[in-house]
Amino acid sequence: MNQRPSRLTRRAPAASPSPIWRPVALAAACLVAPVHGQTPAVSPAITSSPAAAASAASIGEAGSLSSSPAAASRMTFSLPAPPRLPRRDGKLPLFFEADTLGGESGVQTRASGSVRLRQGELHVRADDLTHTLADNTARAQGNVRIVSNGNLFTGPELTLRLDTLEGNFVRPEFWFARTQAGGDAQLVEFLGENRLLAHQTSYSSCRPEDLPDGTPGKPDWVLNTSKVYLDFDAGEGRAEDAVVRFMGAPILAAPTLTFPLNNQRKSGLLPPTFYFDSASGFELSTPYYWNIAPDRDATIAPTVSARRGVGMDLEYRYLAETDKGKLHLFGLPNDNLTGSSRGLFDFTHSGRFRTSSTLNQNRYDLKLMRASDDDYWKDFNQNLPSTTPRLLDSHLKIESTLNDRDWGLGSSQNTFYGGVQSWQTLRDLDPPSNPELSRIDTPYRREPQLGFRSRSSSDNGTVFGLQGEFNRFTNPDRNKVSGNRVNLSARLERRFDLVGLSILPSVSVRGISYNMDRNAALINSGNRSTSTVATPTFSLDSGFSMERDLRLFGRDLVQTLEPRVLYVYTPYRNQGALPLFDSAPRDFNQYAVYNDNGYTGGDRITDANQLTVGVTSRLLDSATGGEALRLGIAQKVLLADQRINPLDDKPITQKLSDLLLLGSTSVIPGWNLDSTLQYSAQNRSTEQGTVGVRYSPGAWRTVSATYRYTREASEQVELAWQWPLAGRTPPIDQMMRQASSPDLMNMNPRRPNAGAGACGGTWYTVGRVTHSMRDSRVINSLVGLEYDAGCWIGRVVAERVALGQSKANTRLMFQLELLGLSQLALGANPLRVLQQNVPGYRLLREEGQPLNTPGNSTSLNHE
Repeated sequence: MNQRPSRLTRRAPAASPSPIWRPVALAAACLVAPVHGQTPAVSPAITSSPAAAASAASIGEAGSLSSSPAAASRMTFSLPAPPRLPRRDGKLPLFFEADTLGGESGVQTRASGSVRLRQGELHVRADDLTHTLADNTARAQGNVRIVSNGNLFTGPELTLRLDTLEGNFVRPEFWFARTQAGGDAQLVEFLGENRLLAHQTSYSSCRPEDLPDGTPGKPDWVLNTSKVYLDFDAGEGRAEDAVVRFMGAPILAAPTLTFPLNNQRKSGLLPPTFYFDSASGFELSTPYYWNIAPDRDATIAPTVSARRGVGMDLEYRYLAETDKGKLHLFGLPNDNLTGSSRGLFDFTHSGRFRTSSTLNQNRYDLKLMRASDDDYWKDFNQNLPSTTPRLLDSHLKIESTLNDRDWGLGSSQNTFYGGVQSWQTLRDLDPPSNPELSRIDTPYRREPQLGFRSRSSSDNGTVFGLQGEFNRFTNPDRNKVSGNRVNLSARLERRFDLVGLSILPSVSVRGISYNMDRNAALINSGNRSTSTVATPTFSLDSGFSMERDLRLFGRDLVQTLEPRVLYVYTPYRNQGALPLFDSAPRDFNQYAVYNDNGYTGGDRITDANQLTVGVTSRLLDSATGGEALRLGIAQKVLLADQRINPLDDKPITQKLSDLLLLGSTSVIPGWNLDSTLQYSAQNRSTEQGTVGVRYSPGAWRTVSATYRYTREASEQVELAWQWPLAGRTPPIDQMMRQASSPDLMNMNPRRPNAGAGACGGTWYTVGRVTHSMRDSRVINSLVGLEYDAGCWIGRVVAERVALGQSKANTRLMFQLELLGLSQLALGANPLRVLQQNVPGYRLLREEGQPLNTPGNSTSLNHE
């Protein structure tokens, strides 16, 4: 901070300038100027006005002299600066501005009247200020304001050593721009550039509102402490004898409490979650977040249920250079309702093997999931991270890909893979009333699965593919057959591209071989223990693309017309004696209608002598290429009866298949429409269809409706939404600008012009409801309210999950977030429930935004 002076100015007492003041100003300047050749401990610079102070860095070669602030006009006179000397200590210069200046040269500087001191990013204002050169200490009194590194302090008395930023502030109010939070204290001790200790402190990110009588109000939430230590370098605050009050009521007391000072992950308590479950009664979860290391963390959540007892929920995550994984454990040692222990084990791990060649890619994926009992899925459905809560998947998959291997057929990619897979089936649904309805089949286990895929391409466009797979299938149900299956397939194709026309002929051979276990199930079926089937397939796929420019709805668009014809021939092979291990009929969709096999899996090959004819038309934005509209239609034409029917044992004799109609559009900004329809001309009815529409005009504003229909099976309507009900949410860019660059020196720390409460309080409604029109009942429903006060978020969510035709479980969940004190956890309910069930749901706090803007969160990145 020590540097020779570069500029000298002083405010003159006269009302108007006169040449007589030149020697006076020069004499005054000499009082504080060092002797040439010396480097003083401080370099005072007194400017005549705030405008002059603002331009201090640009007028370092001259000083200025002006009349008193009461003068009607101000004039400036220049004084030559002493010659520059080389810098020795590398510290920043010190600038003053004041009404009057005095002191002893080289010892002490005294300033009074609108005093301003500046050194780099440090700014101080006060009525009076004394600076001692020996210890480089500033002592300020009266309306003191200090701004340093985005922190604002105001109060009556300050003592600060300028070179180390150590000192104390008596009875200050403060505001931290980086955390958008502040408060007051009896005493603040500055311990360095980014560390301080405050005594008898109140801390909050809320902006208190004045009461109707004009007296200052209290913030919505406040942290009261006897001591609080803030370390902005570490991004952590630590409070002693802490009491957290919300709306004036104490909600948490702790001898020691830590909280974050930035968006980085920090250990500490997360927002508690309150539940009311129709089966478990009242539940309370108080999660604790443990930031173990930059690449590891854990969330430990003790839970208390009024009816079931005390349990523990644990989630551990890790992220390495080539690996990542997560362990989720839930335990209830003694369920008071069942008299047994309940729990869940869920472990996932995936990564890559290190290889010496960058052309090789070796990956693996491990998942282990087990529940304690068959009823776990309906009693603790919220803890099951599975899209099929009654079928819990466990597997190990390993895959190695060798790229750019030339084995005489051109460049190729070869993949070798293996693994094992098993399932846990949770069976009991409602055994007393309807046991058949509750029964679900257990999928076959793969013990093991081994396979390879190879694809080679030559320079003339010829592609050769080869694939083989071995599976050992077993099933815990002794009434089902088990055995080995080998699949082999080879395919040769070549694409011919002309102007707008593409033709792809291909020839393939597929074979299936079985070696079955000679058990009771096989004997009862009357089938042989060994079977082999092989069949060739010829296909000819052709497509044509045409384009034209047009202008529609004031937009320049490109319209395409894309007809496609696929011919497939596969001779019939009898497969009636073959088991079904993993095959099922394909859904009738755009992918299936252009596929040469009507089954998924490897147990069946349908015979075919058919054409698939379709056409697609799209509207593309000529500037961006974005798709504004897509319409499509497709149909299969049988040239011969199909003897293998995926749906039943009777041959398909109908020459024309059902029509597949597709449509999607986003022509109108904010609107999206998607639809798929299967129409039977023979029955003159719709077999199945889905129509979905979504309106999303902006952030946190989305409404979607979906209609699903399957003839004689189901008819459902689903409505989902997230929408602000009342209040005002400022634009994000405006809130970001206010939060990142506030005018701290002129800010009232108790009334920040950017910060908590900037949202003005906004209510959001969120939900998803699925209604069965066939059964005239609500299947699943989720309805919630969220309130964003700018400095805290509250949410209430009610969820009803159907457990069968006559049973359902209802949960009521509560959560409170105190922004700037507790971090948001992605795994905490009810947030996880909202994210998993509401399409387009957006967090009110997202990573990278200030605490006072909608959408900020802190999480471990596992991407």
